Amino acid sequence: MDEDEEPIIVCFTCHARLIRCRTLQHQAIESKAVLEQLLAGGSMSVTNHHEARDKIQFTPISHIDIRPVECDVENNCKDEIFSLESIKVEEENFENENSTFEESGNNEIEQYITPTNSCSEPSEKKIKSNSTDCNINDVRKENVNFEGPTIISNLIINEKGNHLAMKNTSRASTKDIFAKHISYSHKTQKNSDTTAVRTQVEQTAVPQQTEIFNCDICEFKTSQKRYILAHVKAHVAKQMYCCNNCEYKCIRLCELQRHMKIHSGEKPFSCNICEFRCNTKSNLRTHMKIHTSEKPFLCNICEYRCITKFRLQKHMKKHTGERPFSCNICEYSCISKSYLQTHMKIHTGEKPFSCNICEYRCITKSRLQIHLKIHTGEKPFSCNICEYRCITKRHLQTHMKRHTGEKPFSCNICDFRFSLKSSLQAHMKIHTGEKPFSCNICEYRCITKSRLQIHMKKHTGEKPFSCNICEYSCIRKSDLQIHMKTHTGEKPFSCNICEYRCITKSRLQIHMKIHTGEKPFSCNICEYRCITKRHLQTHMKRHTGEKPFLCNICDFRCSIKSSLRTHVKTHTGEKPFSCNICEYRCITKIRLQTHIKIHTGEKPFSCNICEYRCISKVSLQTHMKVHTGEKPFSCNICEFRCRTKSSLQKHMKIHTGEKPFSCNICKFRCSIKSYLQQHMKVHTGEKPFSCNICQYSCIRKSDLQRHNMKIHNGAKPLS
Repeated sequence: MDEDEEPIIVCFTCHARLIRCRTLQHQAIESKAVLEQLLAGGSMSVTNHHEARDKIQFTPISHIDIRPVECDVENNCKDEIFSLESIKVEEENFENENSTFEESGNNEIEQYITPTNSCSEPSEKKIKSNSTDCNINDVRKENVNFEGPTIISNLIINEKGNHLAMKNTSRASTKDIFAKHISYSHKTQKNSDTTAVRTQVEQTAVPQQTEIFNCDICEFKTSQKRYILAHVKAHVAKQMYCCNNCEYKCIRLCELQRHMKIHSGEKPFSCNICEFRCNTKSNLRTHMKIHTSEKPFLCNICEYRCITKFRLQKHMKKHTGERPFSCNICEYSCISKSYLQTHMKIHTGEKPFSCNICEYRCITKSRLQIHLKIHTGEKPFSCNICEYRCITKRHLQTHMKRHTGEKPFSCNICDFRFSLKSSLQAHMKIHTGEKPFSCNICEYRCITKSRLQIHMKKHTGEKPFSCNICEYSCIRKSDLQIHMKTHTGEKPFSCNICEYRCITKSRLQIHMKIHTGEKPFSCNICEYRCITKRHLQTHMKRHTGEKPFLCNICDFRCSIKSSLRTHVKTHTGEKPFSCNICEYRCITKIRLQTHIKIHTGEKPFSCNICEYRCISKVSLQTHMKVHTGEKPFSCNICEFRCRTKSSLQKHMKIHTGEKPFSCNICKFRCSIKSYLQQHMKVHTGEKPFSCNICQYSCIRKSDLQRHNMKIHNGAKPLS
């Protein structure tokens, strides 16, 4: 019996008893078939006596390991209870009794059951097989005494007076037989306590199995023999108990009853500490170990500890690399069957668990419980080094790798290393070029589903994360954390070559390419090369002429959103960046950095044709057009051509007559701000440019250059 704790390894005596019970079952079923046929108006002749028996699936007993009982008290015990010959003789006698029973039983059936045309009295002991007026209950009340063999509960005693066998239908344990044998045969144990004898038998009767048992039908293996026998029973019995709600099948009725509690939601066992409820007492005992922190099962390879032996066995497969369960659709393989069943729902799209607050749906109940903590704000796991808090223990373990710097997963193509295996799998798609997730609105494709979800927020305009200091809002929480460092001034990443410092590691990696001169991205139209893919995408808009960002005040259009934000500041007059040496103020930080070089005299960019040196790369590119004679910008009213767009914009104000800049002292007006700055020096008397040969001084550098050419024949008396 699988429900009890008795050993599955049985002796010859118990095996003979099992055979007898099975024979009795077969005879009872065949007799029932004959009676049902007679009551239905049939005849006594049954074409196939075993047809009814074959319809019923019996638990096989042929695979049971049979052993002779051994006496531990005396080596060569002469008691016939341990004699195989006595068991065989008893079996032969039992077979003879069965044959006698079949013959006498058939004769009595013909004597008491005779088909007639009328229903006789019960005293005549005759039954009409085709009558509907006959009450079968009256027949059942008859005291019909068969002459067949009777199963008695007396003990069979041999010549020595010793106990030989017990023939009864009650459940008599081999341990009881063994204990009685000791009290009969060995006088030294006669006055001993029966409980002590039973304890001795329990300790020595069944040897402990150390080998591994394998199933010949499937790949199942176990170290417990009772498990392999129960498993083989599943193949032979063909899982006779089935759930009518799902596809669950099992061997025993108790397992089906326990399974039905899942559908009914019945959870009769509850924890007295927390609100946990379950449907079995064993699950409750396992749960209580969480409160007691008891983890009796320890891995002998690593420091892993767990509550149940099953979890330890599953953990050991991580060390052995064993993954016996694989998906027949993709290359996924896993340790347990439950993992595979969960994985298959990905292919079917089944998500049976849904959130009652939002539209979130998932495959497993555990994922739903984790999701609900997002709504409650519960974060039970915290880092003991920083202030990081999270929902799951796995997230905390991943976070701790940042402090330890542990990155066990490495790419076999490049030098990238990761702390998560999922990150490595996503990275490998970069090398393969695989982008399985695509946007249904635009042509965007990406590697992971999370990136697609972030991209979709660009179309919806959703920006759930906002700064509590300024008006900044963004799609991802990580972007907000980076933005907050602009307010705190925190720049944890620094360059080991120059003094550059930045907020993120990715920006530092981009900066390092400036020193190495690496420019992996190139334009397929012109010779432009750049460090990042984003810069290349911005450059390509110059060739396509795409300018999706428009100013709502003027006609200004640009290809980059950051350029639009910078332009809007010209309308608002906002100049957040100021020079700490002079009163210069500007809109962007890069302009301030360029201005600072005027005070330091730094001119890192030089012309390779002449001696011209400048502050910015843009100025050098404009200067190079002097040598090439290139003037790509032209006026559509006159024949004016120039090298820069700003020069063309200044020229256009001549045609429009626009002079937005005016002097607050006199009536002077001009179209360019630099002209106004030069004019103001007339009122202040400032003449910063002077000749070092004569006493000439002027306001503008160009006036000094003209003076030099006319008066001093091209000398360079600049000061």
